[in-house]
Amino acid sequence: MLSTVSHMPVIAWAAAAACLSGAATLLLTPAMIKAAHAFDWLDYPQADRWHATPTALMGGVAMYGAGALALLLLGPLAGVGTDVGLIGGGATLLFAVGMVDDLWGVGPTTKLAAQVGAAVLLMAAGHVFGPEWPLWASAPVTLVWVIGITNAVNLLDNMDGLAAGIGGIAAVALTAFAAAGGALPAALLGGTVGGAALGFLWFNAKPARIFMGDCGSLVLGYGVAALAVMGQGAVAAGPGVAVLVPICALAVPILDTTLVTVARTQAGRPVTNGGQDHTSHRLVTLGLSESAAVGTLHGMSAVAGGVGLTALVVEPTLFYAACAFGTVALGVIGGSLGRLDVYRTARVGGDGAPSVSMGPSSNAQAGQGRWQTVAAYLVGDGLLIGGALSATHALVGSGGLGSGGLAGGEGVPIVEEALLVGGVQLAVLYAMGLYRRLWRHAGTPGIARIVGTILLAQAATAGGLALVYGLGAVSAPLLMVDGVILTLGVLGSRLGLRGLQRGASLYRSRVAPAESTSNVLLYGTGERGMLALRALRDAEETDRVPVGFVDPDPSKQNQVVQGLPVFGGTGACADLCREHDIDEVIVAVGDAAADREQEVARQCAEVGVACRSFDVHMKPLGAGREDSTHGEPMPGPPA
Repeated sequence: MLSTVSHMPVIAWAAAAACLSGAATLLLTPAMIKAAHAFDWLDYPQADRWHATPTALMGGVAMYGAGALALLLLGPLAGVGTDVGLIGGGATLLFAVGMVDDLWGVGPTTKLAAQVGAAVLLMAAGHVFGPEWPLWASAPVTLVWVIGITNAVNLLDNMDGLAAGIGGIAAVALTAFAAAGGALPAALLGGTVGGAALGFLWFNAKPARIFMGDCGSLVLGYGVAALAVMGQGAVAAGPGVAVLVPICALAVPILDTTLVTVARTQAGRPVTNGGQDHTSHRLVTLGLSESAAVGTLHGMSAVAGGVGLTALVVEPTLFYAACAFGTVALGVIGGSLGRLDVYRTARVGGDGAPSVSMGPSSNAQAGQGRWQTVAAYLVGDGLLIGGALSATHALVGSGGLGSGGLAGGEGVPIVEEALLVGGVQLAVLYAMGLYRRLWRHAGTPGIARIVGTILLAQAATAGGLALVYGLGAVSAPLLMVDGVILTLGVLGSRLGLRGLQRGASLYRSRVAPAESTSNVLLYGTGERGMLALRALRDAEETDRVPVGFVDPDPSKQNQVVQGLPVFGGTGACADLCREHDIDEVIVAVGDAAADREQEVARQCAEVGVACRSFDVHMKPLGAGREDSTHGEPMPGPPA
């Protein structure tokens, strides 16, 4: 009987572990909710937290207990007890440290030491990142990987259902990859981690009845990090494929940690401090509800995991292209969200976007130098060029048109070709000024400029290839395919921000009341403007929909504040009203700028748009007497 059980297919072991771990989590979590309320293990609302009511902690106890039960029962039956036992020891170490932190608090040094110890136990079990690399390279990378992913998942636990959902999705993708290669220990661990995470999601989804706490998020992060390392040697594929697959599966935690680290560094804030500047918070600032923000990140994680799994069914060159394009897409999303002015704002509750200005702008984009912008574009375009070249090789290069890729002839070294094509095309893109302008509101002329630049780049590429390899080596069909793919990629990277803004606006219009609404343009991005926006967003019944800002300060133009774009200065009001179908302009600048109010009013009258001034009134209250100042408007906060 034991022999029969031990020869079960790998995928069956993964499914059994997932079912056992998930069922145990569903049974243990309600008990932990009761225990948390009985012992006051509750997470109370705080200024830097997202929840509004006291919520049970220690959900990680149920997750850890369910996972330990599954591994202890199934590990010996599958014959992988020792292998999985060392990794379970690492999880136990992190669980203990996380539980102490939840109850009494521990310093970052203690957490880091525990993570290093868990990484060492993973390597002691014979698993390293990049199994084909020399030990002097793979060991430190494994250490960085385990610490980085463990903390990334821990930081991602900032909104109901977010970390549990993304951890579960990543575990499913990594388990499928490991099972396809017959890696039984990884598949067993993956089923256990995925089952516990998705089982806990039932209680952690909005509105959350319990949080996993550090004792859960640290173990979950370590579990998916270890799973990613264990499955790398399972599938024989092209160079680097086994390394890229786990990066794809964990792309969302990596994106979130990178975005937070870069944004806080540029804003001069300590990276280790908490805050509401994560990817999920920025999506809410953009206008999504909390549930929609979490669902969006779950969807992104599923897509990224799916891209990783394509390595099992497509040739490596096409997989490389998908990874390159996906990296650029994540970069566009991260760059777009990074422009949101989250450090000036404080959340006001519910699912609404933050809407109270707290100080001077710390917008990451505002502090970004020109050379950083150009460097980001060069890296992104380099990935697009490499991805287009790889896709061209995969689609037509090996399909009878020769192995020489764009050169179209045999014997052309692919590395030399890639360097030549990349250098020529990047030089043309730079020379044609694609890095010297903003692409946040590009229209038809911008699209035409991109298409023309790509055509010129392809012509220059053909000339370079002909000069180096001879005229007969150039393949026009391959150049055309490469040009089409590259054009679509460059258009997407340049117009991605505009698409995200339009998508957020469409979402807001879909969830808004069905009655007739009026588009509102706000004049002024100072504190009075923020109060006006808050009044519009907080009104329970309103037919006014904010579309954007106008501000005379050039440094604020072409930024995104509170999820709304700052279109331009005073002189653009009339044109903006026509372009964006504005029904009303609300001026919120104060009495000190009466001349600007008059100019805005004149432009509104020119296009037939209503114009109103936003002000704050304070009325003195008296007991049985009149006051001469009753109803007198008082100056509001300075703009």
